[in-house]
Amino acid sequence: MWVLLTGIVLLVCAADATPIGGRTVPNFGKMYHVKGELSLPHSEIKEPFEAWYDLEGNRSRIDYRNGKVRTYLIGNDLDYGAIYTITPVTTATEIQAIKCFQLNGTQEGPIRPQAALPDLQGFEFEKMENYEGVLCEVWKNVTQVGHKKNTYRLWVTRPEGNDSPATPHRFEMVGFNTLLESHNDKYTIDYSDFSPQTESDIFIPSGGMTCEEFPDPVEEHQILANPIQDYVNTSPVSHAHRLFGPFKEKFNRQYESEKEHEERENYFIHSLRLVHSTNRAGLTYSLGINNFSDWSKAERARLTGGLLIPVQEKDTK
Repeated sequence: MWVLLTGIVLLVCAADATPIGGRTVPNFGKMYHVKGELSLPHSEIKEPFEAWYDLEGNRSRIDYRNGKVRTYLIGNDLDYGAIYTITPVTTATEIQAIKCFQLNGTQEGPIRPQAALPDLQGFEFEKMENYEGVLCEVWKNVTQVGHKKNTYRLWVTRPEGNDSPATPHRFEMVGFNTLLESHNDKYTIDYSDFSPQTESDIFIPSGGMTCEEFPDPVEEHQILANPIQDYVNTSPVSHAHRLFGPFKEKFNRQYESEKEHEERENYFIHSLRLVHSTNRAGLTYSLGINNFSDWSKAERARLTGGLLIPVQEKDTK
């Protein structure tokens, strides 16, 4: 069973951009190379990545953790494109064995290049601000679904003028829950080494490997195949949020109130991000979601006498 997956296509052409306060929405071009570092403050995780994007070639590549995990989204492969993920896998019989997993597109959901930069539809110019000694334009977008209200900001410069391709510096998401009346989520991406060019052979996966389907659970295939999609998408409801339903069903969760549901879902999202980011590190063990994944850090600490155990090692038998 193939899971529907489409990449986020980023294309904001200067010729079509509508001036906002005398400024056009930043345009990053149809091709680029950029490095970045994803920061998850709640889990104290910093995850480096490197991305290559070629819209006209209908392809992209993103490497995580200095190339330990490589993802190729090739829109022109097969009938509707394919994603190839090359990653180390640890099982009961193998440690960090390099494997290739493949996810095919469908007629309803063809594979598209995955941008490493956010789609700026709906963003508005907010202010000029210094970021690490560089005067940047700050562009802002606020989206809300139900009780989830996210504020996104992107810091950019334009080395050659207002209508020239922009250079990204920082992307930030701050989540606010109107029912809980608290800021309960945040992550940032710091960009560097942005270039409007790539090399064509960078999009060719390593030869000599046989690719197989992603392992179960099938609900997590989308995150495994295309990890950055949730972070550059500007919707308060990500694919990670949609995995909360299967989690509740598996562990027979019934919460006493809507407020508790929102709290538990938030704890689950942080646990899920920690699991997948840790598993991309190529360690000698892997983590998985368990019965405590919707618990707070304080609850886990009380259970374990102060030892924080957010997730468990997967059963590799």
